[in-house]
Amino acid sequence: MKFSLYSKKNVLDEMQEQTMSQIERRGFWLMWGGLLAAMVIQQLTGNAEKATGEGVVFMAGCVYTVAECVRNGLWDRHLSSSMGANAVCSLLAAVAVTVLHGLTYGYWMGAAFTGVSTGLLCFALLQFCAHLVQKNRKKLDDEPEEK
Repeated sequence: MKFSLYSKKNVLDEMQEQTMSQIERRGFWLMWGGLLAAMVIQQLTGNAEKATGEGVVFMAGCVYTVAECVRNGLWDRHLSSSMGANAVCSLLAAVAVTVLHGLTYGYWMGAAFTGVSTGLLCFALLQFCAHLVQKNRKKLDDEPEEK
């Protein structure tokens, strides 16, 4: 009898595969939200320097997710990649950063500058990623299907 802990062959049927995908998706977003909450709490309590590990893991997950979505021509299930949607998301990021920095440091003028800078950078990056996604989606749609 051959004993193996790992098999390259997928042993799940289609329904199990979808269930596994949902579990992995929920696990990712739970971890993402938990890391974000931990970093925000550490910054608000004055322990931001202790959040380096969380920041590295958080950014690695974010960069990987964005890179793979762009590479596969995917944007989001619920949001469009329009300029308006990107502007709203950037505005939300700007407000969140402004409030977080204002509460943390008490210097609201600097917090406003940081928030505006974050909003502009976020908008530029979202627009750039949207352009890349549309370009890759078109390229993937134009490829001949393998038979």
